Amino acid sequence: MKDPYAPGFWCSVTILGTLTAGYFFGIRHTQQMNQAIQFLYAGAAFSAATAMVALTWIAWQQLRLNKREVIQGRTLLTIWNTKVALRRVETVFDRYFWGSYWHSGRTFEEVMGELKGTPLEQSLDALKRQCRVLDREIHDHHHHWLANARDLSSVATAMARERYQLDLCEPSGNGHGNTAVLNRDLEVLVYTWSARLRSFDHQLDELERAYH
Repeated sequence: MKDPYAPGFWCSVTILGTLTAGYFFGIRHTQQMNQAIQFLYAGAAFSAATAMVALTWIAWQQLRLNKREVIQGRTLLTIWNTKVALRRVETVFDRYFWGSYWHSGRTFEEVMGELKGTPLEQSLDALKRQCRVLDREIHDHHHHWLANARDLSSVATAMARERYQLDLCEPSGNGHGNTAVLNRDLEVLVYTWSARLRSFDHQLDELERAYH
C-alpha cells in the first residue's frame, strides 16, 4: 500500500532544505564564511533531528494502519463465515420442513417433533458456534449474535413440534377446529422465522458495511 504520509514528509524536507540553503547564502553574502558554515551545521543537525522524528512518527502511523487492516480483514472474514452459516441454516430449514427431510427417512426424534440429530439442528449448532466467534471478534459482551442464533433455533423447534401436532391431528369432524388453530399457529411461526432470518441477514450486512 502506498504510504499516505510520504508526500507530506518530502514536502517538509524540501521546504526545510530550501530555507536552510537560503539562510546559508544570505549569511555568507552579508557576514563572514565561518559564521555561515556554523549556521549550515546547525541547520543540518536540526534537519536530521526533524527527519528522524518525522520518520519515527510515519513508521508508528504505518504500524497502526497495518494492525487496523489486519483486524478489519479478520473481522470481515468472520462476518462472511457467519453469513455462510446462516445461508446453510436457511437451505436446510427449507428442505427439512418443505422437502425430503420431513416426508421420508425420518428418525424417531423427527417423528416425535424433535430436531435432535437432524441436519437442521446441526446447521443451527454450527451457526451458534460461528456467532460466538463473531461476538468475541467484535467484543460484544452482550452476545447479540449468539442471541439471534438462539432465537432462530427456538422458532425452528417450535415449528417442528407444530408439524408433529398437525401429523397427529385426525381429519374428523371434531378435529377441524383444532387443525385450523394449528395451521394458524404454524403460519405465525413461519412468518416469525422469515422475519428473524431477514433481520439477522440485514444486521450482518450493516456490520459488514461498518468494517469496510
